[in-house]
Amino acid sequence: MARWWKGILKDIREKTAHMDSGQKLQYIAAYYWYHILFAVLLVFLIILLIRHFFFGEPPKVFNCVMINQAIDFERDGMLAEDFAADMGISAEQISIDSNYVFSYVGKELEGVNESSYDKFFFRLGGGELDAAIVPESFYRYCVDLEYGFADLGDMLSEEEKIRWQGNLVETNGVYNGIYVKDLPLMEYLNQEKDDPVLLVFFQNAENAEVNRSFLEFAIY
Repeated sequence: MARWWKGILKDIREKTAHMDSGQKLQYIAAYYWYHILFAVLLVFLIILLIRHFFFGEPPKVFNCVMINQAIDFERDGMLAEDFAADMGISAEQISIDSNYVFSYVGKELEGVNESSYDKFFFRLGGGELDAAIVPESFYRYCVDLEYGFADLGDMLSEEEKIRWQGNLVETNGVYNGIYVKDLPLMEYLNQEKDDPVLLVFFQNAENAEVNRSFLEFAIY
């Protein structure tokens, strides 16, 4: 690359040796504009690569999706910022994503992007998701598919279990979720009258601490 550029500069010097400054600029613009464009694009690409590998976004420490909520990226960002502030970390380390609106058995919606259904289960199967805010009907659907959820009994104190007993969802003797309607988290959400919203966590021991932090954020 350096040899190629030196050759270009040498060629320009030789061919413009007897020209004044204005003539040199016109000559370069006429015959070497594509060389200059290529060099600028190459430099821009190098800067992007350096930024990506050395100054990119910090890794996510918490990934939560909302199923069949209104897609509202401003609301998602606000929730991520509030939770990040509660944890004392950067909001860029938190991912809250409501772009998951789809149909499933027992729930038929019109005009939705069904690819988000596959995306959800792909991310879930890959262990990428820590939590989800879901309609109760979707929770029951996942239970029927035998997907596992983290036990909130391991995340709540005995006092908290007593306090939120009426909101906890118990399946096979395990607290798999918590109804959001009476929680502070509800201020960010909406729900259908006959399909209440739950907060659930997935079985990911690596993120047990941050999951517990989000549960505390949701209930206090």
